[in-house]
Amino acid sequence: MRRSWRAPACAVSAIVVALLAVPGAASAAALTTPNLIENPGAESQPGSGDGSTVPVPFWTVPAGGTFTAVKYGASGGFPTASSPGPKKRGANFFAGGPGSGGARADQTIPLSAYATIIANGATYKLAAWLGGFASQDDNTTVTIAWEKANGTLLGAVMIGPVSAAARHDVTGLLYRAKAGTIPHGTAKAVVNVEMTRAAGSYNDGYADNLSLTLASKS
Repeated sequence: MRRSWRAPACAVSAIVVALLAVPGAASAAALTTPNLIENPGAESQPGSGDGSTVPVPFWTVPAGGTFTAVKYGASGGFPTASSPGPKKRGANFFAGGPGSGGARADQTIPLSAYATIIANGATYKLAAWLGGFASQDDNTTVTIAWEKANGTLLGAVMIGPVSAAARHDVTGLLYRAKAGTIPHGTAKAVVNVEMTRAAGSYNDGYADNLSLTLASKS
């Protein structure tokens, strides 16, 4: 029986800075950025050992929200270090949290440092490991909203959800990714992680190793 719950500054590498400082350099050589998402794997501070809600640095969570970081192998049937998921994983993963039908967290990534390559047709890759618990269809989606500096929406891309059927009713996480071209005029990327509960008392939408990278047009 399923358990019941109990009582953005983005780093820019030196090579990126150097390329953007030289006129024409970004278009002369292919450039791929580092991962632009901060705390992409819930590793910025210790995760919960029982699924309770803990602070998650770099992510904005609505007041009263239950978005949390949980340790692999936490008590209550959560994924373990050997469950399906990233080969290279840290100690924690993201979860929807206790008593929550829906949980979300957001992160805004300024892209002004990449204005030149975006204007020249830069591409993106969005990836994450997404999953849930056993035969329950609790799930996670990750969405990127491409926006102008004034907040005007230029487009969006989403990965997930991963169903229980896709996981063969096994607790764990599966890899999902999408790639495409960033809309011209994009000045920021707003990352939204959203977990939805379908059954049970705990929101078992899971996520780990989120990644957003940009690449210049070669």
